[in-house]
Amino acid sequence: MILKKLKCLVRLASLFQIHLGWNLWSEIYAVQLPLQKLKLGGFWLYIVRNLAGKSEPPPPILSPPPVSVSTNKTVEAPKSNGTVSTPSLAITRPLSSSGRIESFLDKAADEGLVILQSPKVGFFMRSRTIKVKHAPPSCKEKQIVKEGKVLCYIEQLGCEIPIASDVSGEVIKILREDGDSIGYGDAFIAILPSFPGIKKLQ
Repeated sequence: MILKKLKCLVRLASLFQIHLGWNLWSEIYAVQLPLQKLKLGGFWLYIVRNLAGKSEPPPPILSPPPVSVSTNKTVEAPKSNGTVSTPSLAITRPLSSSGRIESFLDKAADEGLVILQSPKVGFFMRSRTIKVKHAPPSCKEKQIVKEGKVLCYIEQLGCEIPIASDVSGEVIKILREDGDSIGYGDAFIAILPSFPGIKKLQ
């Protein structure tokens, strides 16, 4: 039991060393006292140092193995506050579908598009299911729609809830695929109103 607690303390000490920049071993060897006490979580760790004997270098600090990542930046010299700027090791991925939707929504506001948002939580369906057969999609991209026309459905607990258009205009983009889960307020269809800027006038 004591061995487990000691291993836990060593792990905690190494975490403090890594995350806080505190080197436990250099602190112990820098102090001229023969005994160090460290309390972590109700457990005391006593470290005794032999001052009369040979001075041994501190044991090597275990660090995670180096990760080989090619970067364009190099490590700069330390700044006045002692910090070192390092290159970012973040791995960039291509935009996911939600990332593409977010970038499209940013552009849509500038172009005067009206975005239909989900009034409920469920699964997006472009067409209705009648007796286990899928009907043709209610709307397609580049199609002219009137206000009040059913454009899609949200399947919620086995029921298909129709979603009607708020404005008349042209369907520019359908942002979701059949079966995608959507939450309250998620965007799923972009419409160019028949009179662009009509939402701004209201």
